Amino acid sequence: MPSRKLGLSPLNAVVLTQFLSAFADNLNFFLIVGMVKRQGVENPDGTVAYIQMAFLCAYVLLAPIVGALADRNAKSHVLLLGNALKATGIALLLFGFPPVLCYLFVGIGAVVYSPGKYGILSELTRTEDELLRANAKVEGSTILAILLGTVAGGFLAQSSDLPAILTCLGVYLVSLGMTLLVPARSGNKSLKYGAEARQFFSDCGKLFRHPKSRFSLIGTGSFWLTASVLRIALIAWLPLNLGITDTDQQSMIIGVTALGVVASAFVTPKWVPAGKLHRAFYFGLAMVLTVMVATLIHSLWLTVTLLFFTGLFGGIFVIPLNTMLQEEGKDMIGSGKTIAVQNFVENALTVSGLAIYLTLTEMHVSVNGSVIGIGIVLLLFILFLATQLGKVRGGRAEAASGKAGRERAG
Repeated sequence: MPSRKLGLSPLNAVVLTQFLSAFADNLNFFLIVGMVKRQGVENPDGTVAYIQMAFLCAYVLLAPIVGALADRNAKSHVLLLGNALKATGIALLLFGFPPVLCYLFVGIGAVVYSPGKYGILSELTRTEDELLRANAKVEGSTILAILLGTVAGGFLAQSSDLPAILTCLGVYLVSLGMTLLVPARSGNKSLKYGAEARQFFSDCGKLFRHPKSRFSLIGTGSFWLTASVLRIALIAWLPLNLGITDTDQQSMIIGVTALGVVASAFVTPKWVPAGKLHRAFYFGLAMVLTVMVATLIHSLWLTVTLLFFTGLFGGIFVIPLNTMLQEEGKDMIGSGKTIAVQNFVENALTVSGLAIYLTLTEMHVSVNGSVIGIGIVLLLFILFLATQLGKVRGGRAEAASGKAGRERAG
């Protein structure tokens, strides 16, 4: 295998490919922020939110078919296609196309890429513990890429568009090349796109009827709703509360949250071990508290500290839930289609969260009030998850009992 020749295991080849792609994904966000600010639009924060919604709408609209795309084809080829579409979106900026259209292309590439990225992990691992560690490695490298991409994007977007565009395009092309090092395992060619699209909402129903997958979908969806809204809200919050207006400084402060998630990748397997993944709930509750307290703080160092812990608790919350969903969904509907359903749920909730945030800002609610409002929405999701804990624990006990019965029978 080509990855072996370079001293990379198949899993590490996926991790490196994902790192580069995620780096460019976050660099291009601040590229867009810088472009919007230099255009002098009346409501730059609202414009950025609408552009972000265009990106996310691609996830919602294409979800019924991208899962089948990932399961029908070699997932390494799906990763290559996703990176090619992302690179196309950034290349269009060089020709003067509107940022919202370019970011929509990047969104289409991202929605194609995601089921392949997560779906291939279950192909490269054999046990729940290995899958948990693979998820931690991918999430850790992804958040490190978010951190570095956020900081690099803030600096590159500060003065000129062209350096950021060329850097972003170049990183996507390198990531595209790295996908050639990932083993290509043939998919299920019997899948038909039309039939699978019709089956998509039935698959959603299957996952939501199952206690563990329902718990995971709602948990990860509420996490990304909060993360996406906070990233945009902080761009308005930092000048108002801390007087920080430069894009590079804003990106470094926002990047501290990503640093917390990097740290979570190291502690999650110990604090939320395989077999006790439901414990992630308690860290979700801790994340809510840090978000709410952060809105009341006007000290830079306290804000940075709280953002770090928001990322730390958020990572320990979402990594086990991803593992739980992949483990349950793989046998129920297939790994690629499971991730497509997850993307649909997460991004439908995120679009709803951004719509709530935009509504609050247009009603002239303060930035602090808007962040608290989103924190309350997250709290409601966490409280709902609290009502599901008993079912998730019960499902685990039932599965263990069934396994023991099968072993005795054997």
